[in-house]
Amino acid sequence: MFNKPTKEQLSLISALYETEHIPLKDKPVYLHFQIGASDWYVMEFDGNDTFWGFAILNSDYEMAEFGYFSFHELANIRVKGVFEIENDSFWQIRPACRIERICEAQGWTLPEDQGILEMECPCCKKIVSSDSTSNKIQCNECKIIILQRHINSTSSEGLAHGLYS
Repeated sequence: MFNKPTKEQLSLISALYETEHIPLKDKPVYLHFQIGASDWYVMEFDGNDTFWGFAILNSDYEMAEFGYFSFHELANIRVKGVFEIENDSFWQIRPACRIERICEAQGWTLPEDQGILEMECPCCKKIVSSDSTSNKIQCNECKIIILQRHINSTSSEGLAHGLYS
C-alpha cells in the first residue's frame, strides 16, 4: 500500500458498531483509499484488520455499497505487480453526505454549502484554504495548485502539479 495510514490515523477511527446510532449520511469518513476508478471510504475499524465503510469499484455506482473490507487485503493488492492501493494523504475527516462520490452512488443531494476547505501544502507544509466556490486551492508560498476535486475526492484526476499519477 502506498502511504499506509499511521497508527495515529487508525486510532481515530470509530470502533465497529460504535456509530450504529448515527444515520449513514452523517457517519464520519476517516480514511479514503483509491486506485484508478476504485474508492474505499473507511467509517469504522475493529482495530486489527476489518474496516466498515463504503466501496465504489471501477466507478460502478449502481453496485457501490456499504460493507466490510480487509485492511490486509487492500494493503497487498498489486495491479500488474506494480500499482498499489493509495491512502489519500490529503483526506479530511467529514461526514459521508459531504463526499460527492458517495452522494452520487447513494442518490443523495450534495449539500450546497461545502464551507472552507483547509489543508497542509505538500511542499511547504503551510496551511492553505479555499471557499467552496473555487475549484482549486493555491499555496501563496510555493504557488502550487491543488484541484478541489482531489480534496473532495470527486475524481481520480489527482493533483494538478503531478504529485499523483
